[in-house]
Amino acid sequence: MFKNLFDLSVKRSGLNALGFYIVYVLVGGLLAGLFCAVISISYCKFNEVACGVNGIAIGTKIGHIWGPIFGMIFSASVGCAVMTCKKLWNSVLAILLFILAVPLSYLIGCIGAFIFISIISTFENGKQDAIEESIDQNNPSE
Repeated sequence: MFKNLFDLSVKRSGLNALGFYIVYVLVGGLLAGLFCAVISISYCKFNEVACGVNGIAIGTKIGHIWGPIFGMIFSASVGCAVMTCKKLWNSVLAILLFILAVPLSYLIGCIGAFIFISIISTFENGKQDAIEESIDQNNPSE
């Protein structure tokens, strides 16, 4: 279930895709939380009056603003990496799923986006471009 999590070119089974989904949603959530915490601490360090006594209100506000933005960037980055590693930029279905994933990550976070990205990870790897194939055929020394 948790095999080859960081090898993005692997064709995953349904159970492996579920493991991929769980791990990347948790990693995305942790990174978004750390990112927002750093921004909140930095903001409160330089603007102590706005933060009040303990800064929870401003931290929550910053989390609501920057959390979805970070989630969208993280989902787009991982989705792009999966699409590139699997050579799926010529697959219409994979591109549509990727296009659905990115805005959905802004609206409901990584939980929604990684459903589509984990589905993309179950696709067969795409073929190389014709130019790369012809280069490989003309250069058999490798």
